[in-house]
Amino acid sequence: MTALRLFGGGTRASVIVDFVRWRLADRFELQGFYDDNPSAGGALGIPRLGDVADGLRDMNGGDGAAVLALGTYASWRACELLHELRRRRVPVASLVSPMASISPSAEIGPGALILDGVFIGARARIGALLTANALAIIEHDTTLGHNVMLGSGAAIAGFAHIEDHCFIGTNATVLPKVVVGSGTLLAAGSTASRDLPAGVIAVGAPAKTQRSVGEGDEVPTSARISVLPRP
Repeated sequence: MTALRLFGGGTRASVIVDFVRWRLADRFELQGFYDDNPSAGGALGIPRLGDVADGLRDMNGGDGAAVLALGTYASWRACELLHELRRRRVPVASLVSPMASISPSAEIGPGALILDGVFIGARARIGALLTANALAIIEHDTTLGHNVMLGSGAAIAGFAHIEDHCFIGTNATVLPKVVVGSGTLLAAGSTASRDLPAGVIAVGAPAKTQRSVGEGDEVPTSARISVLPRP
């Protein structure tokens, strides 16, 4: 049994707590969470152990594993924390549903959250901090960078390449060999049939660029990405 401590106390943390209790209770014990907001985590049912700085100090050289439970709007902060936790040699857990299907030849970085019904095919290469929501599909020979989120039912076809910090929305599709540039959001239900540039919101079937990513979007801006450490 591995003891888990979460970094984050918001909506994503509540999803993770529920998921661990529902699917992974035989493998993990939830000890508590760290969040800079003293009022966070009221509905989690686990204790707040302090702020993020407390967590980095407490877990430095200690037992258990960290879980990065920050939401999409703070995914850039998750990258910073992952870098710092690894520098301190703190294990970062991946949470994988027993109802997911993952090829033994696939490679997945630390900090993944993989929910029910996800399929990951042969020779897929995936970086740190993957979030794959229910029924997402990552076909054979695909490459996904760090901090990629797939909405429920998203499908990445064979030999596609998704760069860092992308969000592929619910039921969106990326066709074979298509490249999606870093920090791009492909809207729900859209189809990327041609390469998409970095740092844009793309919508439609076929997907077309609507505008550049802004501060209020669910992927980090290019200015933020430029200073993030590589997970």
